[in-house]
Amino acid sequence: MKTLRKKFAYASLLVFCLTATHLAASAQDLENIAQQKPVTFSGSASARMLFYSAKGIQDRRKPFSYVLSGSPVLTLYGVTIPFYFVYSEQERSFRQPFNQFGLSPRYKWITLHAGYRNITYSPYTLAGHTILGAGVDLTPGILRIGFMYGRLNRATAVDTTSGTYDPFQYTRRGYAAKIGVGKGNNFIDFSMMKAKDDSTSVHYSEKMTSRVSPAENVVFGVSGAFTYKGVFVEGDAGFSYYTTNLGSHIKVDSIPDILKSTLGNFITINGSTEFYSAYNIAVGYRLNDLTLKVQYKRVDPDFKSMGSYFFNNDLENITIAPSFSLFKRKLHFAGSLGLQRDNLQNQKESTSKRVIGSANLTANITDNLGVDFTYTNFSTKQQPGRVFVADTLLVTQTTGTVGITPRYIIPKENVTHTFLLSWNRMSLQDLNASPRMNNDLSSVNMFFNYQIMLVPKNLTLYVNLNSAHLTMARTETGNKGITLGGSKNLKDNKLSVGLSIAILQSFSGGQKNLLLNDGLQCSYRPSKRHTFSTNINYIGNFPHEGNKESTRFSEFRGEISYAVNF
Repeated sequence: MKTLRKKFAYASLLVFCLTATHLAASAQDLENIAQQKPVTFSGSASARMLFYSAKGIQDRRKPFSYVLSGSPVLTLYGVTIPFYFVYSEQERSFRQPFNQFGLSPRYKWITLHAGYRNITYSPYTLAGHTILGAGVDLTPGILRIGFMYGRLNRATAVDTTSGTYDPFQYTRRGYAAKIGVGKGNNFIDFSMMKAKDDSTSVHYSEKMTSRVSPAENVVFGVSGAFTYKGVFVEGDAGFSYYTTNLGSHIKVDSIPDILKSTLGNFITINGSTEFYSAYNIAVGYRLNDLTLKVQYKRVDPDFKSMGSYFFNNDLENITIAPSFSLFKRKLHFAGSLGLQRDNLQNQKESTSKRVIGSANLTANITDNLGVDFTYTNFSTKQQPGRVFVADTLLVTQTTGTVGITPRYIIPKENVTHTFLLSWNRMSLQDLNASPRMNNDLSSVNMFFNYQIMLVPKNLTLYVNLNSAHLTMARTETGNKGITLGGSKNLKDNKLSVGLSIAILQSFSGGQKNLLLNDGLQCSYRPSKRHTFSTNINYIGNFPHEGNKESTRFSEFRGEISYAVNF
C-alpha cells in the first residue's frame, strides 16, 4: 500500500512539473474566400421502394416499405455544411436533421470548431470523444496549440413505465487543452482533459443514484515523435486522476498536503479518487525498404479517461516488428512477435501470459503471377495468482491461422482472365494439462474464382467455387457450392444488367440442406444526375429427406430505387 501511495505521489509531482513548465481536425479553408462562390448547393437524394414475401416461415419484414433519404451539401464561401435526412413509413415525423451538426472553418493557421466535433489531442486525454461545444486550433510556425470546451454526455431519463434506469448518466461537461512544438514526424505535445458530471442534471431517488454516482476526471498526457537519419522514436503517456463519487465523505490522508492542494485545483479529492497511468513507446530504424521497430506498452488495470470511449486495459506487452522488401520489391515481408501479460497489480486470481505473432509475405513472382501468405499465432497460458485455482479452470491454449492466396492474371487487348485461389485454416488447440473437455476446434475455408472480361462487348462473366468446414466438439458443420454470374453494359454504358445464381449444399450434425440464392440487378443512368435501379433476390431452403430439424421455405425480396445528384 505504501508503494502504491509513493507511486501516486511521484507521478503526480512529475505531471505538475511538466504542466507548469510547458503550460487539429479536418476543416474548411477560408484563406481564398474572396475567390469562392457565395452560395452553392449540391448533394444527392434517393427514393427506395422495397417488396417482400415469404412462404414456409414467418415474415421477417413488412410486405412493402419505402425509404426517402438525402445528403444535401450547402457551401457558403467555400465553407462546406453537410446535412442528412431519412424518412420512411416507420418515421412519419421528421426529427431534427442537425443532431450531429458541426463545422471547422480554417483560415491560414487558425482553425475554429463549433457544434459536434471529434477532436484528438492524444490517445489518453481527448481521444475522439464527441463534444458539443466550441474550440480552436492554432498552428503558427512550429507551435501547436489547441483548446476545446463543451458537453460530452447528456443526462439520460429513466423509463417510468418499466422502472429501468440503465444506461444512466449525468450531463457531463469538460474542456481539453494542448500545447506543443514541432511539425511532421518531429514534435512534442503536452495535453490535458478535465470533465465533470453535473449532479443536478438528474432528479432521481437515492436508490437509483446509488447505482451510478457523479464523477470527475482530469488526465494529463504527453505525446511525441522524433526522427533523425532513419532512427525514429515515438510514444504517448497518460496520467489519469478519477474521482468515481463526488458525494463521498471519506477523506484521504495518504496524499501529501502540498500535492493535495495543487491537485485540488483540478479535481475533487476524496476516498473514491483513483490514479491510473498508461504509456507506450516505440523505437525503430527505417532505411529504404527496411524497417525494424520495437514497441513497449503498459496500461494500468481500469485505466479510463472521460475523453475516450474505451481502453483495453490491464495489459503489458513488448513486440518487435520487422518489415522489408527484396528483389526490387517483388518480395515483401511484414511481421511481429511479442509477449503480453495481464494482472499487473496481482488483483486477479490468475495471470494470463500470451505469445503474439503474425507474418505476412507477398511475392510478385512475375507480372502475371503472385501469391500472398499469412500466418498468425496466439498462445495463452494462465498461472495461479494469490488464490489457488484448479488446473481445470486455467486456460492454456494456442490459436493459429495459416492462409495462402495465389493469383494469376492474363491481360490482353480484348480480354482479361483472372484466376484467384484462397485457402485458409484456423485452429484452436486446448493445451491444458488436465483431461481435455474437447475444446479443440478447427476450420478450413477455400474458394476458387475465375473471371473473364470481354472488353469490346462490355461483358464480365465469373464462376466461384467455395467450401467451408468447421470441426468442433465432435460436431462437423459446413457448406460447399458454386456461384455463377455476370454483368453486361448496354447503350453506351448507360444500362447495366447483372445476374448471379448460387447453389449451396450445407450440412450440420449429419443433416443436409440445399440452399439457392439468386439475384438480378439492373441499373439505368440516362444522364449524370439521374439513376434508376432495381434489385430482385430469391432465397430458397430445401432440406434433404430425413432432415426434420430444418424447414423448407422461400423468400423473395425486391427493390426499386431512384437517385438524383444535384
